[in-house]
Amino acid sequence: MVMFVALTVLPVGVKGESTASATSSAKATILEILQLTKVQDLNFGRISNGAVGAVVLTTDGDRTTSGVTPIGESGWTPARFEVRGTEDYEYYIGLPSDITLEKNGNQIVIENLVARPSSSSSNGLVGVVSSDAYFTVGGELVIESATLPPGEYKTSFEVSVGYN
Repeated sequence: MVMFVALTVLPVGVKGESTASATSSAKATILEILQLTKVQDLNFGRISNGAVGAVVLTTDGDRTTSGVTPIGESGWTPARFEVRGTEDYEYYIGLPSDITLEKNGNQIVIENLVARPSSSSSNGLVGVVSSDAYFTVGGELVIESATLPPGEYKTSFEVSVGYN
């Protein structure tokens, strides 16, 4: 009988707690809707027909040509867009892979698009929202036909921004 009592007491003494708890915080951050406004169009200026080549327009507004003859000493501009939203938050810039300008079925392509946010000293696709945030867009106009008819080649293109 003593043995029976000892076996009954042993399992009761080994029993222990197996639960634990912890506390966590929860939060959400509400940001202003990003607003994007075009300030200035992308304009490569005037170029003489009769040659193939390229025109590079930087985000700073510098223009260089190769193979083609530029006309005039001004009139070209990088595109410029204002960005508004919650200050001090990063935003990314989305650019098209290329842009095709057209006039009466004839085409010229803009390649190698680049952007430079005002919050950076170099080209990039990430900026910081501030009270005067903007970015500029440049690229390379590639002229592959020396027989392009004179006239204004144009199109619309879309850029986008989003919070990082």
